[in-house]
Amino acid sequence: MALRDKPVLSTTIGTDVFESGNIKWKQFNVDTSPKPLLVFTPTVEGTYPVILFYHGFAIWNSYYHKLLGHITSHGFIVVAPQLFTIGLPMPGPCEVKFAGKVANWITKGLQPKLKENTKENVVAKLDNLVLAGHSKGGKTAFAVALGHAETNLKFSALIGIDPVAGPSKCKITRTLPHILTGQAQSFDLNMPVIVIGTGLGPEPSNCSPLPCAPDGGEP
Repeated sequence: MALRDKPVLSTTIGTDVFESGNIKWKQFNVDTSPKPLLVFTPTVEGTYPVILFYHGFAIWNSYYHKLLGHITSHGFIVVAPQLFTIGLPMPGPCEVKFAGKVANWITKGLQPKLKENTKENVVAKLDNLVLAGHSKGGKTAFAVALGHAETNLKFSALIGIDPVAGPSKCKITRTLPHILTGQAQSFDLNMPVIVIGTGLGPEPSNCSPLPCAPDGGEP
């Protein structure tokens, strides 16, 4: 849905959400957090909501730079951790644990880094922290929101982009932690939730004979 001439924070954006916003931005690296981060921030003075974005299975956070920069141009700060650094991705519970540690780091660690890396007075609005993730990272976001990691922040929204919990609908292939119970109210979440699907998840990709988000493999 197009958003036109709607005020966002102190800035008025009169563009379609699929077009770049009019807020200038930059990205920088952080290596002192529990996991390495890419941070995308506006370079226009103001207070901005924060999105914590988790990458997909075996994907580098830098692969999302166009998407996350586009979001930032519409008035958001985006923090994208790299949850694995060497070799294969971590087991699910370990990944969720570190995902929570990054969320906790944001409470005190993000604002000094914004001040260090921007000349403008850019302030992170931490009472509006949004959890988001793609593919396996979508499941990680759901797991953090459901309390599978110890966090000290309140989350205001949850976004899954083609979230997936395993390579097939077979329960034995689902990654840990198991967050689907097969019962009503499995996701008892007191926040707005949206799942965005490309419609291509069940299709094999060019580099893999297996689908990235198979039918029935959602979290």
